[in-house]
Order: sequence, then C-alpha cells, then structure tokens
Amino acid sequence: MSDDTYRIESTSNVSSVVEDIQISETPKGLGRKVLRAEVIKNLKHSENAVKVCIVHQRRSSVDELWEDLHGTTLAQTKPLTPSKFQLDSTETRVLFDRLVDLYEIGKEGVPRGKAVFSLANADEVIRTDAARAEVIRKLLRADHGEEIWELMLQLEPGLAQKLAAAVIYDKRTQAVQQFSDEIGKEHDEEYWKRFLKQNNWMFGGSNVAVLDEARINIKSIADLPFEVEGGFIDIVELKRPDSPFWVQSRNGHWLYRRKYLVPHHELHGAIAQTSDYILQAEKHVVDSDFLKTHGIKPLKPRGLVVHGRSADWDEEEWAAFRLLNDTLHGIQIMTFDHLLTQARRSIDL
Repeated sequence: MSDDTYRIESTSNVSSVVEDIQISETPKGLGRKVLRAEVIKNLKHSENAVKVCIVHQRRSSVDELWEDLHGTTLAQTKPLTPSKFQLDSTETRVLFDRLVDLYEIGKEGVPRGKAVFSLANADEVIRTDAARAEVIRKLLRADHGEEIWELMLQLEPGLAQKLAAAVIYDKRTQAVQQFSDEIGKEHDEEYWKRFLKQNNWMFGGSNVAVLDEARINIKSIADLPFEVEGGFIDIVELKRPDSPFWVQSRNGHWLYRRKYLVPHHELHGAIAQTSDYILQAEKHVVDSDFLKTHGIKPLKPRGLVVHGRSADWDEEEWAAFRLLNDTLHGIQIMTFDHLLTQARRSIDL
C-alpha cells in the first residue's frame, strides 16, 4: 500500500474494514506493527467515524505471510503484567498521519462494497471503485519497476486512476460489442446470467454489486439480486432475447378485440415470479439472519424483468409497452435492446 492509498471493504451497512496499515517494520523484515482500522457510522457522534487497534505481527522469513502475535489482550492483563505497547517518535507520527487520513475518509460516510481511497492531501479524498482498484493493482504488479509507479503517484496522484479508467472503458466497450454480437443468437438464460453478472454496470450506477447469495428462501433463487445504494436489495429476473414479447398469431401479433396487444404468457410468468420473489424477500425485513447472510435489508425491493427484444417495434408496440409498465407496481420491464442501449449510453458518458 502506498503512503496515501487505503483499501476498504464494507462488512455491514454501518462499518467497513481497512486493509492493515503498516506503522513500522524491523530491519530484517520479520516483525512489524500495523494499524487495524474500521470506518464506522456512529449514530450519536458522527464525527467519531474511526475505530482502531495496533497489532504486532511476525513471520519466519520474508517470503511468508504476516501472522498476528496471539498473546494477552489489554483487558486480560493482570496487575503485575506489563501492558505497555511502546511506539517511538517515527511510529507515533505515522500513526497520527494515518488517523488523519482515516478521519478524512470517514467524513464521506461508510464506504460500500470494495473501494480504494487515495489522499492527494488532507483536503482531497479520491475514491476508486472496485473495478478500477483491481486494474490499478494489475498495473502495479506489472513489470515496470515499483519506483516508476511511486514516482508517478508522487508527481500525478490521479494518473494511475486515469490509466485504470481507460482500461475499464476499453473493457466495457468490448463488452457492449459482445452484447451486440450475441443478442441475435439462441443463447439460454444461463449464458445471459453469466454475461450480465460480469457486466453488472450495464444496469446503472445505483447498483453497488451483485449479491453472492442469490437464495431468498429455500424455494426461491433470484437470477441477479443486486445490492443498491443505501444497503437495500433489488431483484433482476432474466429471460431470453429470442423470447416473444407479445402474443403471436399466424399473421403477426394477436390483438384482443382486434385492438389491444397482449403480453406473451412467458412474460406474464416472469412478472408473477418476480412478484413472488419480492414478497418472499419482504418477509425477511426484520430477520437479522437474512441481514448477516446477504449483507442487505430487504425493505421494499424493486423488481426488473429483462425479456425479449424491441429493435423492430413500431409506434403501436411502444405505446402498449408504456401502458404495460404503467400497470405494474414495484416492477419494471425492459427488453434486451433497452439494456444494450443503456450500456452504450453509459460508456458514451
């Protein structure tokens, strides 16, 4: 970790853990002191947003991982047991500087998901999302020499992030092209579930991450349950691009009373399925185990059904689609073409 970079991962709606911050290391590299911190949401005193402890670690060789020394904690000490944890002046200064940085990060609130924070100075906190952070780590692992990247970060703190953003833009452009190439092929739902899970950014910026635990209860498994801003859950139900959107007849669309377009029964089924998922999730709104398992609270989940195509729709179909979405409560329908267009607009921005 560089001097002004902090990797943070949320553990709940009110806390995030910070990757261990080194305070000092012994000359042979076999012992060190680290600052172990959490950024928290203190409901009574919002300015008190950081909790820390200092940990002593050792390893038998420089090729091995660090391990905590397991000894008596301060609370377990007896009257005659030494309880001092001495820091010299250099270590004390490092501790002070790191605490200043962590409190600056804490002002932004508890980070959600995985993120990297860089502090160019005490007044500027730059947040990097998990995707960009991974690219930065790959850049730093590349064979360019660590001193080159350290110099780059000193001269231009945002340059690594700009490089990462360029890489992400290129990857997302390739993903949109793949989406465009594959949308007309007969892939099953599992293909689209894998593809859209890997490219969940296509669903919009309010989605924090796809939840690892897709099971709502013993009988209900959602396609793509999303954690959204605020620590809540939304549910995406995926069908196939080649699934018919409207009821068909031999001569084209079947019209109720020769006037009204009717959604296909597969689409009706997807809507009913999503409605049930929402109902089952809401039953856990006061379930602490659900919060521990999923890391979110199922308060008023919203549903999204992605079904069929709309590339060749005319005015009549667009009007019927608009009316269909208007009749639904808490569920939105979009086609794969809508999602592709949304993804293209996202990378254009």
